[in-house]
Formats: sequence, structure tokens, C-alpha cells
Amino acid sequence: MQNSIHLPINIPVSKVSQPIGDFYVGCIDARTLVGISYTEIRAFISGTQGKIAGIQRERSEKRIKSIEKYVNLDYATFPTSVIIAVAAECVELTPYCTNATKSNSKGIFNLELTTYGSPGDNDYIPVEKIAFIIDGQHRVAGLEGLDNHRNFDVNISIFVGASEADKAEIFARVNQAQTKVNQSLVVDLASYYEERGPVKFAHEVVLAMNRDVEGPLHDKIKRLGKAEPGKGMVQTLAQATVVKPIVEYITPDPESERNKRYKGLFGLKRNPDDWRTFIFQPFFDKNDDSGLFLCLTNFFNAVKYKWPSCWDNAPTGSILNRTTGYVALMRFFRPLYLKHCERGEVLPFEVCRKTFERISIEDGELTRDLFVPGSSGISALYRRLIIDAGLEQ
Repeated sequence: MQNSIHLPINIPVSKVSQPIGDFYVGCIDARTLVGISYTEIRAFISGTQGKIAGIQRERSEKRIKSIEKYVNLDYATFPTSVIIAVAAECVELTPYCTNATKSNSKGIFNLELTTYGSPGDNDYIPVEKIAFIIDGQHRVAGLEGLDNHRNFDVNISIFVGASEADKAEIFARVNQAQTKVNQSLVVDLASYYEERGPVKFAHEVVLAMNRDVEGPLHDKIKRLGKAEPGKGMVQTLAQATVVKPIVEYITPDPESERNKRYKGLFGLKRNPDDWRTFIFQPFFDKNDDSGLFLCLTNFFNAVKYKWPSCWDNAPTGSILNRTTGYVALMRFFRPLYLKHCERGEVLPFEVCRKTFERISIEDGELTRDLFVPGSSGISALYRRLIIDAGLEQ
């Protein structure tokens, strides 16, 4: 994204009065915001003994790359304000009025941003460095990747002449109270999406399996990441845990796939061999819910047939129908499917049952002691399944 900043910048703003003081809320073009803003990472000052400056956390390049992709989606939005601080010398406030009203009855102002001083002066601030980012550095950095043809306005909260103490207070309070959103809630909200992207597709199949009274996953899924009252011993799998591996078998980029459908793009061309990596992609492309439902139902019915006690009763300490077991089983699903199925075919129950007959693991072994929670336990269980089933590559 190229920036061409012309001063002064005039922004209609509303004044907000709070105990810390007044600030102003307005709207600015993303390219302009990128061009005038800067941040300071809190770190030790080079060449000093123990002196620290700045207020921001370290940049996450991974997060920035994710935001760069997101801002170019057709449903991208940043509804919460980026918070900036500007030196008082760079701001001129005047009552805002139009020719129609000739008044300022709503407390709206014109906030003019400019530089002060001149090159060579000790107090000179370069044009592109007049807005200090208190909160929103990753969003602003991500907006640098905005496509040139795309319009994107950003709502901003502007603190004029804020002290270092005020900047630190605002940053700390805004971020201290934030709680990471439960991923099962994020998945569940896909129900509201009009377009049927990979997450919504997988989510609806999982809900159908959870409702299927005769099915292996009936009532085993914690819909919002927590068990319903009285079902703590039965509902052992978080909704997000169940959906995630299914989505990963559809696409490496669920947001891009959703965005294509958001724009009404169907019947997409695929590399002929893509399905061998993304085995559920053919079901997604054809909106074949029933095919994917049968694949997963047949597979987990065979799991239940092999280890009925662990699967149905979920005894304390058992890992089979908890995260460790489920993720390992879903990893095992792909080599099993590729051995017995062609593109878009349903994996038969009998194939799964006969495969699990060769697995030497007994119910009593499926415990946290042998397969510890986390990636190491998942990998250990997956290796046992692969070796016993004769599916090593």
C-alpha cells in the first residue's frame, strides 16, 4: 500500500470526556493512518544500564501477516478504535459546522493535524510521525498490506497532548482486561454466516453428528466449549477441537475459501491432486454434507466398536474421546482414507472395522499415563495406530 500524505489533515470529531481527560473520536483513511503513525516497543535503551522506554509489546510478524490477509477479504472490519496520541502542538481544534447548520450544537469539532517546527529545529516532528499508536499497532501494521484499489476507513480515538503516564495507563487498561475469546464460541457463530465457508460447513456436519441419537458422537460435544449442566462426564470434546481437523482437511486457508463464496464464486478449479492432502475438499466443493457425515460416522462407529467401554463411558483418565484421542484419530483418518478411497468417496464402516481389528491397543492402555495430554501424546498414539494398521509410508 502506497502512502501520499498531504498536510494538513482535517477530521470531523466528537469530544468524549472521561476521568482521565478529554479525547476525540473520528474516522481516518487507512492509508493516511499508516502514513502518520508510529509506535515504540518497550525495551531496554541501547547503550544504557537498565533504562527502559516505550510502552508497546513486541510486534508479532505472524499476527501482522494474518491481518494483512484479513483486511483484503470482502467482509473485513475493524469496528473498534485504534487509539493514538498526538502532541498538542500538532493539533488545532475548531467548532465544526456546515453551511446548512451554521452551528455546533452536537459538540462536533474539526481536528486539524499538522506538523510543527521545521527541519533543523529541535522540536521538529516529521510529517509521517505525528500520531503515536497507544493501542492497535498490529492492525495498523496489517493495513500496510491493503490492496491499492481497496477503500478502508478506520475509526480512531485521539488523545491530544497525552503524557507518557497517560499513554501507559491507557495501553495497560485496554489490554489488561482483554480475555481471549473461546474458540468454540467463534466456531458456533459461523451459524450466522450467510455464505457457507469451510468452518460453517464443518460446523454443521459436527452439529448433525452431535444430534444423531444413533451415532458415535451423539451428545459428546461441548457446544460452546463447556459441558451442559449434568453432562460433564459425557460431553468430553470441545466444539472447536472437533471442527478444526475437519477444516484442515478441506483447505489450508479457510478465510480465503469463505471469501470466495462470499463473492459468489463456486465451481472453483482445483489442482487434480489437491484432494490427497485435503481429503474433505471434494465434499465441501459439492456441498455434500451427507457424504462427509457418513465418512465420519462410519469411522467413529468403528472406533466405538473397537473400544466400546472407553468410548461410551469415558472413564476418568481415558484419552480416547478427549482431545488427545480425537486429534490422533483424525490424523490417522487421512492415510486410512487414501488407502481405500478415491476422490469424494465415502469411507465404508467395514473397512474401518477391519482396520481397527489389527490395532493391538487395549482399552486399559488408552490413559493419560501412556499417552500424555498434548502433542507428544497425540503423536505417540498416532504412531501406534499407523504401525499396527500397516499404513506406514
